[in-house]
Parts: sequence; structure tokens; C-alpha cells
Amino acid sequence: MATRPAQTDEHTFDDGTDHRRALWGVYSVFPLPAATKTKADLYYLGYYNGNAGFDQGQAKETRHSVGARLWRAEKPLDYNFEFLYQWGSFGDGEISAWTAASDTGYSAADLPFSPRFGLKADITSGDKDPNNPDLQTFNPLFPKGAYFSENGLIGPANFIDVNPSVVFHFLKNLTVTANWDFFWRESTRDGTYNNAVVLVRSGKSSSARYVGSEPQVQCEWNVQRHVSLVAIYAHFLAGPFLRESGPGDDVDYFTTWVTYKF
Repeated sequence: MATRPAQTDEHTFDDGTDHRRALWGVYSVFPLPAATKTKADLYYLGYYNGNAGFDQGQAKETRHSVGARLWRAEKPLDYNFEFLYQWGSFGDGEISAWTAASDTGYSAADLPFSPRFGLKADITSGDKDPNNPDLQTFNPLFPKGAYFSENGLIGPANFIDVNPSVVFHFLKNLTVTANWDFFWRESTRDGTYNNAVVLVRSGKSSSARYVGSEPQVQCEWNVQRHVSLVAIYAHFLAGPFLRESGPGDDVDYFTTWVTYKF
């Protein structure tokens, strides 16, 4: 693939190509030996941004990513492991960044409500020295908006995250998920970012590593084949880094929606 985003302009039918950014690459998915019930992804992605911004500053960014993913959806044991390395240039400096992500679950069909016990553990690199032109901040490129949760307070750049969870199937059509996500900065010299890789809080005024945690409960009710109802409540508990670097209040979040499928 090779693509450029559209530039959203003010009037009707006047959107043009955004020449400040570009994405290109190749992606392959293939099965491993049948006995493993595992599949693998291998990919390369290239990215250019004419005005990228990180805690270190703003500059032109050319970034290359090579990654591999191993995943299995078969019960009772399912897993999803991904490893990625990035290199390139940021202004006059060189890029060297990485990530490792995991999602492992075990479904206990013999227990009441057939729970799935899960554990996610992820880490992405952060910049080691804002005064050095080289950049170690990982760029997730185009992650989904609700990467960790629907409120989107924390994005996948310069973080360590551990997220235990349990899913209960109370009825055939009612599922309740409870999890508690814990966040740290991978580098105490870099800040925190949102899902769009926009700097939310600079890391230059605090050496604290712990960012905070967020317990969350999600209920999903498939009313019938066409209609489903989802409700989510989350409470973000601000940690030392947020309190030392600026406003550090806790955040309550609630959302609900109805989906109709044709």
C-alpha cells in the first residue's frame, strides 16, 4: 500500500491531498503449523510527517517500522504477541524506538459464567534525553481511538502498562468485563501522549514514573440479532507524575450506546 491522507478544508468538495504526511508498506499474514493453532503477521510500514511534534520539539519525521505478530484465537488458551522496531530521522537526529505488546487469556468453560481471565502487558519506548537530537519515542502511527479505554486519556507512546481483566458470560447474550489498567512512563525524560501522538503532559517538570491507574466495567447486552446495548464506566486515578507536572485530578467517565445492525 501507499497512501496520503486528505486535507479537510472549509468548504464543500474542496478537500485535497495532505502532502505533509504519507504512509506506505507491505503486510503479510500466514498460518504456522496446524498443531500450534497459531498465525503470524509480518510487516513493514514507512511514515513521513513534515511537522511532527514530541516532547523534544517539532521537526520533519521519516520513520520505518518492522514488526511481527503471533496470535491464537482458539480456546481455552488465546494470545496475541507483537514486537516492533522503528528507525529513521527526526530533524537532525536519528530515530531508534521499539514496542512489545501482549494479550493472554484463558477461558474456564467449566466454571460458573464461563469466565475468561486475561492479562495485557505492553511497553513502548520513550525519549531518553530531550536535549539530544536523537529520538527514542515510539510512534504508534494510527492507533484506534479507544486504545486502552473509551475515554482515550492515555495513548500508546512512552508507557508501560499492566492490565488484568476478567470477562463473565452471565447469560448467552449478556457479557460483563472488569479490568484495572496501571500506567507508568517508560522514560522519565519524556512526557505522556494521547491516541493521536499529541503531547498531553511534558515530562520535563517531574521525575515520577507512575502515571496512574484506571478500573473499568463494561456491560454488553445483545438484545436480539439486530440490536445491542453497551454501557461503560471508568474511573482514572491520577498518579504522582500527573500531580507533579500540572493538574492531577481524578477523572470519571461513563458512556452508553445502542447499535442496530441491518
